[in-house]
Amino acid sequence: MSNYAGSVVSRILAIDYGDVRIGLALTDPLKIISSGYKTIKNEGDEKIIDALKAIILSEEVEKIILGHPVGLDGNKTKKTVQVEQFGEKLKLLGKEIILFDESFSSKRAHQIIHEMGKKTGNNKEMIDMLAAQVILEDYLRSVQ
Repeated sequence: MSNYAGSVVSRILAIDYGDVRIGLALTDPLKIISSGYKTIKNEGDEKIIDALKAIILSEEVEKIILGHPVGLDGNKTKKTVQVEQFGEKLKLLGKEIILFDESFSSKRAHQIIHEMGKKTGNNKEMIDMLAAQVILEDYLRSVQ
């Protein structure tokens, strides 16, 4: 980890897990600003974990925020269970994993795309990345 004015700096990685794509967002080294990072294809958990290992090393990630989908009624859904199982596999990376409510993150990502004057149909990767950014922003606000 880098040293900035005498303090250790690292980043927080947010993940918006999807069946087709995985949206990723990172904080700046001081953990103040959330930015969309990239989208990776979901080609199975093993490939995702390998890709995340490289990102964790190159970006000096200390903590992972995993978007946690819960049904509108507060109950677990099939997707909730799938994400929780993926979260268990993420523990192999040796970083703190925090399941964080992702309610309406994709809807807010769609709104951001519309505000940019773009169509959502051609920008699915950007939507997934922005959803991860929204999750990370919400997490950062919750810990301030």
